[in-house]
Amino acid sequence: MHRAILFALCVALSSTTMAQGGGNHGANIERQYRVLKGRKLGAFLAGKFPGKRALILLPAETPAMRGEVEGPHVAVLEGLKAELGGVEIVGVIEPKLPAAFKAALRAAMGGPAGERMRMPESMQWFGVRKLNKALEAHRGKYDLLICLTRLPGVDPMPMGRRKAVPFTELTCWNEKGVSVAIAEGGVSRFGSRIESGAICAAVAGKRQIPDADFERPPAKGLDEAFSTRFVLITPGNMAEHAEYFPVRR
Repeated sequence: MHRAILFALCVALSSTTMAQGGGNHGANIERQYRVLKGRKLGAFLAGKFPGKRALILLPAETPAMRGEVEGPHVAVLEGLKAELGGVEIVGVIEPKLPAAFKAALRAAMGGPAGERMRMPESMQWFGVRKLNKALEAHRGKYDLLICLTRLPGVDPMPMGRRKAVPFTELTCWNEKGVSVAIAEGGVSRFGSRIESGAICAAVAGKRQIPDADFERPPAKGLDEAFSTRFVLITPGNMAEHAEYFPVRR
């Protein structure tokens, strides 16, 4: 089973590397847009939550490799920090990979191409139970949880010994005074959470982007540049973006 997981992971990593390394010009444009994504969300949060405290959820750590490509979240975080203003970042949660898995991953990716690979952002290394445990350490110390990776879905049931835990049981939904913001990780399952205000803002990729726009550098204005690739969904504009939420949960 571990071999199958590693094989699938390496295939995904190869695809990620090729997509990111398709040319310096294209990669630079993509990075600029990721920075803009973070800036737009940061500016919104700074205006809505001045003086509040933010906790950042990062993707899982990645095994160190020579010549590795920067993970997409790095540019998003850069832009976010540039615009957060009076919102203070008080902590970071970064899921840790088991040492044995990291060693096996390095071995499976030992060739020259492997040294340039990164962990896919979509890989979920944090289950609901583990994230709740990490959030417990910050209880009462933060007002915003800003997600730069996908929130966990449903914890698997290990050998039938425990009941599966759905994402609806994440403690961040019920902690008094805490709002969630999503920069990375998808929005389709969170319609009801945005509608209720539990999620104050979520960035989603635009559904239709002309091919020519992928070759153009971002416009100079933040709003114009952001709207070329993304939409910022909030409780106040849910009706305009109903197509992003096929199922309300």
